[in-house]
Amino acid sequence: MEYRVSELAKEAGVTKRTIHYYISKGLLMPPDGEGVNSTYSEKHLERIKKIKELQKNDMPLNKIRDNLNGKTTTKVKTVESTSTKTYIREDVCGIFEMDYLVENAEKYAHIIDNVKKYVKKMMED
Repeated sequence: MEYRVSELAKEAGVTKRTIHYYISKGLLMPPDGEGVNSTYSEKHLERIKKIKELQKNDMPLNKIRDNLNGKTTTKVKTVESTSTKTYIREDVCGIFEMDYLVENAEKYAHIIDNVKKYVKKMMED
């Protein structure tokens, strides 16, 4: 199926401006054709849906672009034990690791998630 920009925007639940922004940032391929004759395909629609899904997980657009273009960074989550305690070590953004006790993972999940979001946000700036 082919879409005009307004049809694609409506189907994807975004604005036309958002579509043009995604194209300018390399998140979305340009349409086929030019001007009023340009059309978008199902691939464009699926890509926008994927972008929106990744945004729900608080992933910044530059990371989404890298992810969609196959430049993903591996997030390592390992469990390590000392003689008395077991820790989870998690790679947050490639240069920052976070350790926390296994027994605190569930209890403080919201704090752990907020710390990860904060670090990722700081890395963007």
